[in-house]
Amino acid sequence: METAVTSVDIMDWVLFFLPPAIRPICTRLLQIIGTLVLCWILIRVSSRVVKSFLQRQTNMPITERKANTLNSIICSVLKYAVYFIGIFSILNYLGVPSSSLVVVASAASVAIGLGAQGIATDMLGGFFILFEDNYAVGDIVTIQGVTGTVESVTLRSTKLRDVQGCVHIIPNGSVGTVTNLCRDYINAIVTVGIAYGESIDHAIAVLTDEMQKTSDMESVLETPVVAGVTGLDDSAVTIKVVAKCKIKTSPAVEAELRRRIKNRFDKEGIDIPFPQRTIHIVQEKEA
Repeated sequence: METAVTSVDIMDWVLFFLPPAIRPICTRLLQIIGTLVLCWILIRVSSRVVKSFLQRQTNMPITERKANTLNSIICSVLKYAVYFIGIFSILNYLGVPSSSLVVVASAASVAIGLGAQGIATDMLGGFFILFEDNYAVGDIVTIQGVTGTVESVTLRSTKLRDVQGCVHIIPNGSVGTVTNLCRDYINAIVTVGIAYGESIDHAIAVLTDEMQKTSDMESVLETPVVAGVTGLDDSAVTIKVVAKCKIKTSPAVEAELRRRIKNRFDKEGIDIPFPQRTIHIVQEKEA
């Protein structure tokens, strides 16, 4: 009759070869290591299960961006729960009685209630961010003057990565005003200056004609609009062009529009002036 070999049997077999004096210490050490390994496995497995579950919810109104945010927050909650259980298990292995653990947990809850109000505020802010759908993972947002891509949203903080690659970690309780650049569409804005000697009407007509040829640009949703003269600067008359385009494509659209405008102005002989200044020298008359 075959018998199953359990992890306890394996541990007893390993401890059999150790001196009796150090067996209790080694037993606790193996239990602690096993608990840490189990916590790591639980976190990895639960993260994959949650991600797989959210990806299969095709019958629910959950977009990909919101699914990524839900995955980030749920995994954060599960991670804290596993850490909490793992720490209490390790303390139990170290000989701390269960009654003392209950007292420690009660004292910890009181400490959190009195001295960790900021953590509670951050967690509450995380839930509001999720349910109000202010932003999600992958969005480009501006928070507290920082513009970047949302890499993760946990219960406590939001992680942004700016165009320089720097990571900014902002507590959810202090998010405040959020500017989301990834809702439905975004405007690409290009300003171009022409010399004062050029005809404004002719330049606007040329720009309008050139904007009619942007149908080959997949990122542009509508024909760009020439908004007209927006500034009379020191050395140029400024004309603005506004193009409605897909989210996250405005930098590329602006760069392409500038290239086309420059080539068209060169073809039409319209001068884009460089900064210049006229100096008048006044000589004082002798008395």
